[in-house]
Amino acid sequence: MGKVLVLYDSASGNTKKMAALVAEGAGKIPAVEVRLRKIDEATADDVLWCDGLALGSPTNMGVLSWKMKRFWDETMAPHWMKVDGKIGCAFSSSGGWGGGAELACQSLLTVLIN
Repeated sequence: MGKVLVLYDSASGNTKKMAALVAEGAGKIPAVEVRLRKIDEATADDVLWCDGLALGSPTNMGVLSWKMKRFWDETMAPHWMKVDGKIGCAFSSSGGWGGGAELACQSLLTVLIN
């Protein structure tokens, strides 16, 4: 059985809607358990529990939100190498085309490959 954590931050509610859809889709895969967690409620145990991560953040000046960055810098710092090997994907919402969402996704994926 696979375990997927959908971890997100949302300022306006758009990323929250995207996270719910990602969780719904992952939940349709047989034998996959899904946890949907807002960054304010997430713990290191949530990340350690999962086999795969879907990270979502609003685009904030072309990068991930400060709450998401703080979670990885502070909450996950003692567990850093334990994230290795987890499969991941990223999603972001921005104000429109060219809003920097691609850079925010790249920033999100960086936490999984370092």
